[in-house]
Parts: sequence; C-alpha cells; structure tokens
Amino acid sequence: MKNILCYGDSNTYGLNPEWVHGNFGRHDINTRWPGRLQNQLGSEYHVIEEGLCGRNTCFEDPTSPYRNGLPYFQPCIETHAPLDLIIIMLGTNDCKDLLNASPAEIAMGLARLIKVAKDPALYMGAPVPKILVAVPVPIDEGATKLPMGMISMKQVEKSRALAAQYKNTAKMNGCEYIDLGEYAKTTTFEGIHLNEEAHAAVADALEKKIREILE
Repeated sequence: MKNILCYGDSNTYGLNPEWVHGNFGRHDINTRWPGRLQNQLGSEYHVIEEGLCGRNTCFEDPTSPYRNGLPYFQPCIETHAPLDLIIIMLGTNDCKDLLNASPAEIAMGLARLIKVAKDPALYMGAPVPKILVAVPVPIDEGATKLPMGMISMKQVEKSRALAAQYKNTAKMNGCEYIDLGEYAKTTTFEGIHLNEEAHAAVADALEKKIREILE
C-alpha cells in the first residue's frame, strides 16, 4: 500500500465557504478532496488528511496560535511514516497582511518544510518519500468584500504570485509540482474556500499527478 500525507490548511480540512452565510461547518469526508482522492485511488493507497484551518508554512500568527506549520511537520511525518508521497498545500494564510511576508519569503517557508521532509532520519531506514508541491487555488477578489476587511487586494495579489515562486522552489529542491489554480477556483461570494465542485476538480488533478509520480 502506498501512503500519501496531505499537509495543508482549511482547504485540506474542508471548511465550507457557506460559513459566510451563517452555515458553519465542514464538507463531509467524501466531498473534501483528500476523501475523494482516497476513493478514486482505491485500496492500494492510503490518503492521510492533515488539514488545519489557518495553517501557514513557517510564520507565527499573533491572532491564531499553533498555525505555524513548521514545528508540527516533523512529528506529523514521524507519526505517519513510512510514506511514499507528501503533498504540501500551504501558502494562502501566509499571504495575510499581518504576517507581512512577500511571495518570495513565503516560498522560503515552503523550502524549510521541504528540507524537513527530505531528512532521511525521519523514516527509520525506509526511503525518503517524494514531495509534491501543490500551489493552493488563489484567493478570489470576492474575498475583499468579506466583513471587517478580513482580506485585502494585496492578499489576493500575493496568492496569485505564489505559483511562479513555488515552481522555482520545487525545481531547486527536486520536488514535483502542480498549480491547482489551473484546475479549480474558489467561490466568488467568499473567495477563499473550495465548494464541492472545486474539491472534485482538485481531487481529479491530484489523482492524475499522483499516478504519474508513483505508478
């Protein structure tokens, strides 16, 4: 059986964009993309869902504790090892204005995660897994209409700039790469999260990429 770790944020967790209409909740396991991916890949694969709302690559968020994705990454890997593939899908929360990180600095945070994942000592003699850098679906401009100025146009633009930076980081570190913005969009009314259709599109794109990598 091939083990795949999906390390991400609220779009891996499956937060439903309908929260903006007062319908707080999470997409069910068969709707969110890791669950769909498991169903599509079948019993020869084990898809491990590790999504946390608000998680970023390596920054301390003064408004949300434990959202720095770096400290937990090593114990997370060791918990689930051996692994054949690690999918890293982070960066949207790094774009927050209060973190003041440029797209290049966010990509440096991604590189720190990659360095951790490539440490052979984490796998107790098993092979180091392949790493797939998955660029998150960019924030839609509709997010700038959310209450209390939650999302600025600057954040939207940063999220759009991640693809080029991540592609270069993936290449420099010998990782696989996929830009999920080429396959799915966030909702226009909320702008940050994926609806059922978008989760399906992400799962389809990742299934194809994973089969190319592991089969």
